[in-house]
Amino acid sequence: MQQPCTIRPVALALRVALALAVVATAACVGRKFPKVYPVKGKILVNGAPAKECQISFHRASGGDPAFPVTPNGLTDENGEFQLTSFHANDGAPEGEYVVTIEWRERSGLAKADFDGPDQLGGAYANVQKNKGVKEIVVQVGRQRLELPPFELTQSTEAKRKYEAAKKRPAGFSGPLGGDR
Repeated sequence: MQQPCTIRPVALALRVALALAVVATAACVGRKFPKVYPVKGKILVNGAPAKECQISFHRASGGDPAFPVTPNGLTDENGEFQLTSFHANDGAPEGEYVVTIEWRERSGLAKADFDGPDQLGGAYANVQKNKGVKEIVVQVGRQRLELPPFELTQSTEAKRKYEAAKKRPAGFSGPLGGDR
């Protein structure tokens, strides 16, 4: 039989952990996320589907300050994506957004990071620059939205820089010519 003085601290720790779990669960359950609407689309680069392009929707104006969100998605092998705001593929809240797109290779031990150079040379990665591009400013309404394809161009210079960066040895920390 265990001594009472060793049981009490363990019991107290278990009670505290249980209380914290109940409070955390209650905080999540009571949270009301803004209404979102499904948004899907496709990204083509030089006319071909672009696999694993990262697309983000940056709020142009408005939105709920209590829930700042940047809906985002990742293209599949067909270049298709669905936006995620709070839960997988749930969509985006109503509003106007400026779109950014980057096409980076997976990296890291688990291939979960996207740290490589942008195959598009950063041409579509700047919110301020994209604000003036009609096709890259999107209005999400109170309904399901299927966007026309984003038809992007990979410049010869961006392709050259990307190919050169792929040839560098792992861990090379030299200049990437502005790709990052």
